[in-house]
Amino acid sequence: MAQPEIPKLMKAVQIVGYKQPLQLNEIPVPTIGDNDILVKIGAAGFCHTDYQVWEGVYESPTPIVGSHEPVGTIVAVGPKAQAKWKIGQRVGPIFFQHACHNCWGCDSTNDIRHCVNKEMRGLMQDGGFAEYMVGDADNTVLLPDSITFEQAAPLMCAGHTVWTGIERVEIPTTEPIGIIGIGGLGSLGVQFAKALGHPVVAIDKRPQGRALATEFGLKADLVVSPDDEGVLDKIRSWAGKGGLAATIVCCDDVSVAEWSLKLLRPFGKTVPLGLPPDGFKCNAFDLVFNNLVVIGSVVGTKAGLEMVLETVAKHNIRSHVTTFSIENAVNFCDMYAEGHVKGRLVMKIG
Repeated sequence: MAQPEIPKLMKAVQIVGYKQPLQLNEIPVPTIGDNDILVKIGAAGFCHTDYQVWEGVYESPTPIVGSHEPVGTIVAVGPKAQAKWKIGQRVGPIFFQHACHNCWGCDSTNDIRHCVNKEMRGLMQDGGFAEYMVGDADNTVLLPDSITFEQAAPLMCAGHTVWTGIERVEIPTTEPIGIIGIGGLGSLGVQFAKALGHPVVAIDKRPQGRALATEFGLKADLVVSPDDEGVLDKIRSWAGKGGLAATIVCCDDVSVAEWSLKLLRPFGKTVPLGLPPDGFKCNAFDLVFNNLVVIGSVVGTKAGLEMVLETVAKHNIRSHVTTFSIENAVNFCDMYAEGHVKGRLVMKIG
């Protein structure tokens, strides 16, 4: 396929200052390196981390283009990437890119997540809220034809993150899991856990969150609010053996993460996926006397994301998405702050 004409300038939604209104600006189309691809964005998702970038939590440089949930079509390929990628392919660049292959993290783990010098799209380098974005040829995945851009975008972080969290608990697929916080991550977590064979309880204070737990084909077996009378006894009775084998906490509410320990059976495991700036808190007696395990988990590997896409295509797993044009994406932080978002906000182009 011939290389399409690429403009010199593009529209991009930028964070120009912490807690300042997002701006739609015209900036240069980025240039690619020898082992890069240029992706024409089809869709890009808004994540809680994007909101934290806007707040200044990560001290990100500004101006910066947000979103680490980009998907689109390859329109240019660097010379070293031509053996891997072709113009016209539908792809998603992952969050972490351009490992240095020289630091202690690369040497000891061979995992880009632990590279000291890695790039983080939308966090420290420009991301996907633009018409074009650079992708690292070694850290990009091919999208199945059956997954639309607007459905693929949330998988790049929300889906990838919660899938990795479920993998990290390493429990038999017959054992019950609790998914806490049924938003962009949690609704996918319910479906992934069901696809793997787990009995699932979905827990959320918000009625829109609880509704998401049964919106799609793979539904939670039990849906509760933490405010329900006798909810702890109800969950423990449903799970058997004194409680759940594992919980995946898909929010950054510190009190919720602490409360989740009470749902676990002895030797139970919890994965807190939220990133509260002030850290986590746990009840020492719950943790110690029940021999509980708290597991850290960050996004995932390229191989893990490929498994996510395969599972989504096989089981028709879906996100509840609300799409907006690039012009309206400047309102994402305000929409998110209102707290009534159901599922995922996604910018769609074309």
